[in-house]
Amino acid sequence: MPNSSNWNAEFVYQTACKLAETAVTEQQKLTTEIKPDNSIVTQADKLVENMAIQALSDATKNISVIGEETIKELSENELNDALAGNCYIIDPIDGTVPYASLIPLWGISIGYAENGEICEGCIVLPGTFEAVITKNGKTYYAKGKGQLPAFNELTEVSPHLKDNCEHPSRVLVINQLTAKTKTITGLTRGVTTYYSIVFPFIYLTLGRMAGIYASLHVWDAAAGMAILRNLGFYAGFADGQPAIYKLTEDFDFSQYKKGHARSREIMVYANHKSFCDSWIECIH
Repeated sequence: MPNSSNWNAEFVYQTACKLAETAVTEQQKLTTEIKPDNSIVTQADKLVENMAIQALSDATKNISVIGEETIKELSENELNDALAGNCYIIDPIDGTVPYASLIPLWGISIGYAENGEICEGCIVLPGTFEAVITKNGKTYYAKGKGQLPAFNELTEVSPHLKDNCEHPSRVLVINQLTAKTKTITGLTRGVTTYYSIVFPFIYLTLGRMAGIYASLHVWDAAAGMAILRNLGFYAGFADGQPAIYKLTEDFDFSQYKKGHARSREIMVYANHKSFCDSWIECIH
C-alpha cells in the first residue's frame, strides 16, 4: 500500500481542525443556496473549501486541489494535470443537509492522490469530536472530549476488528439514493442510511458498522478509501470488480463541469470481498 512523501500528516490534520473550527463558527450564521442538482450548499462549504485550497495547494511541488465546490472552475488541462499528478481531494462539508439542520452528522474529508493514485486520507467529525488519519501506511484514530483530539492523541487502529470493537457491528450502510430507489430482500443484517459518508467510513474502520453500499463522488470517497486500504479492507464496485485506487479508473470525470465526478459504479466496502458479494445480491 503506497504512502506519500508529500503527505505531512500532522500538517494536514491541523489544517482539517482549522477548517472544522471555521465550519462550526459559520454554522451559527448560515445562508443556503440550491444547486442545479437540487442539493444545497452553504456559505461555509465555499469558505472552507477556499481555505483548504489556500492551505494545501503547492505549485512548487505541483500539488493541486480538487474540491466539490470548485471543480467546475478548473480547465480541462488543469483537471487532467491534477488527475495524473499529485492532488488533494476535498469535501469541505460532507453532509451539508445535517450541517445546515444543526444535526452533528457531518464532517470534513481530505484525501490525497500521488501520480493519480489515492494513497492518503484524513476525516474529522466536529460534532462527535472524532478524527482518523493515515500516516506511514497505517491508520490512526482518536475521540476528543469536548473538542477534536490533539494530533499526538491519535492512536493506531488495528486491522483486526475485534481489537477496536468488542462486538463488531452487523449494520450495513446504504446511501440515500439507494434507500429511495432500491428494494432490499433476503438481508438478515440491519440496514441504516446516512446523509454523509464520513461517519460510515470511520465507523466501518472501527468495526461499528459492517459494510457500505453507495454511489459516491470522488471527494466523498478518496479519504475513506485510503483509510480503509491501510487496514486491509476491500473496496470495489457492485459489478464485482475491485477498486484500483486510480482516480481516472475508479471515477468518471466527464461531467465535472456540472459538478459531478461519480464512481463508475455503486461502490461497496467491507472487511472482506466475500461479505460484499453476499449482500450485493440482496439489493435490487
